[in-house]
Amino acid sequence: MPSSRSLAVVALVACGGGAKTTAPTVAAARPPTAIERILTLLPDGAQVVVELDLARLRGNAVVGPVATRALARLGGDAHLPGLPFAVMGSPLASADAFVIAAYGVGTDEAASVAVLATKGEVPGSVRLAPDLVAIGPEAWVGQLEARAAIADRSPLAASKELLALRDHAMPQGATGAVLRVTARLSFDARVALARDTGLPTAPARLSVWADVADDIAIVVDADAADPGDHAAKDAAHRLAVALHGAFVSLAGDPMIRALGVPNSLEDARLIAKGTWVRAIVAIGPRHLARAVERANELLGGAS
Repeated sequence: MPSSRSLAVVALVACGGGAKTTAPTVAAARPPTAIERILTLLPDGAQVVVELDLARLRGNAVVGPVATRALARLGGDAHLPGLPFAVMGSPLASADAFVIAAYGVGTDEAASVAVLATKGEVPGSVRLAPDLVAIGPEAWVGQLEARAAIADRSPLAASKELLALRDHAMPQGATGAVLRVTARLSFDARVALARDTGLPTAPARLSVWADVADDIAIVVDADAADPGDHAAKDAAHRLAVALHGAFVSLAGDPMIRALGVPNSLEDARLIAKGTWVRAIVAIGPRHLARAVERANELLGGAS
């Protein structure tokens, strides 16, 4: 794991808003991770992809134990917003990775499908591989099954556009991520996102990277580009204002305040470059340690 404050440092160093190119490295020859394998199985056209590296999260020396406790507490009739399944028996507690992909966002055909990297049995799931299961509408899970069958015979590749946007927010030198969010939003999806989040404007493209060592760094890259808007700087400014407002609003959430990290959100650094806006949130080691203590206290009480 990176050393103290290194996550915040690499996030601040890589503060450009435009797309970046990454030189080939030795890491390209390594076996694909569970999440990378899952991405190759996703049907084309995913508008929003959320990735959680649960093994990386649980393995962190600072937040791992409390994260493990929190995931284990999920179960019963719990239903997490955005997931296409109730968390019966808490499949996230034993899974190594979790990916959810959303299609047709903001339309009547909206659907989402989830894939978990786990060898355990998950009720209502379909097994794609010895260590992968899928949950979602039958038609979408069927496409995953078909692609998994093809992958057994010939390697598949994820969308180059998806991968490029996925890497947009990842600072150079970073070794991975606990959380990634990639979104390519149509007009309908942007309207739906703005309505659901209360944002006055929603980005056309979004790339989020977050990781934890003994500190936490979060990088949010949002593209304000709009085919019908020729004033790119104005669009970027409006998006920056909207992002700042979103962070301030989130900082007021009772759970965020209970964990003692609202200032980290309110003080997020915003950088605009062209149509892109980058937001950087850093939670230092001392604040993170305090948040972990408070989280343990909350887990010891009511759920």
